[in-house]
Amino acid sequence: MRKLYEKVVPGKNGLAVEITPGQHLRIVDLEGHQVIDMALFNLDNLREKLSTSYSRTRYVNGKPGVYVPRDHLTEGDILMSTLCRPMMTIMSETAPEKGVHDCHNRMCNRYLYEVQLGLGPQDGCHEIISRAIAPYGLLPEDVPDTFDINMRYEHSCTKGHWEIGLPASRAGDHVEFRAEMALLVGLSVCPLEAGQCNGGKSTPVRVEVYGN
Repeated sequence: MRKLYEKVVPGKNGLAVEITPGQHLRIVDLEGHQVIDMALFNLDNLREKLSTSYSRTRYVNGKPGVYVPRDHLTEGDILMSTLCRPMMTIMSETAPEKGVHDCHNRMCNRYLYEVQLGLGPQDGCHEIISRAIAPYGLLPEDVPDTFDINMRYEHSCTKGHWEIGLPASRAGDHVEFRAEMALLVGLSVCPLEAGQCNGGKSTPVRVEVYGN
């Protein structure tokens, strides 16, 4: 495959990119420990969008008829739509620990920063993605729960809640996906600079698209 598109997205910024079936989307973490929130829409019907719950619980790659609710997604797994249709397949990830991506949590937003964390006014991934996809006529309320690339979000049975940890990705690590339908992809380089989510600093990523 040849590279069709490349763009470096600074920390705390977003991007919307279109990809066609069979093309590959590669997200490269340039400095390491950076989370990227990703929303997916069917480009031919923008009302059909990513369902992280269906992605976790409705499909096991290569095993028809098998129902195994998942707690994480990794190489070979498929991101499913709100109509239970394949949207993307995770083709490869180069971090030493595989499957460190969040598919349970809601993305960060202004409410989280201002009310819940008390960090003051700040746009979150919800606002960043909303701006990126606005030219397509989509509104903030159209943004689905995202697949959060590189986000370590693990449940503690002892404490009875979820905990955010340091991402496994190193500088130069990437995650690569194959499009299974025509897609609009909304991306946000997560802006959180408190705690371990992004290693304490929002840093740039490179977005690449490959095709024939």
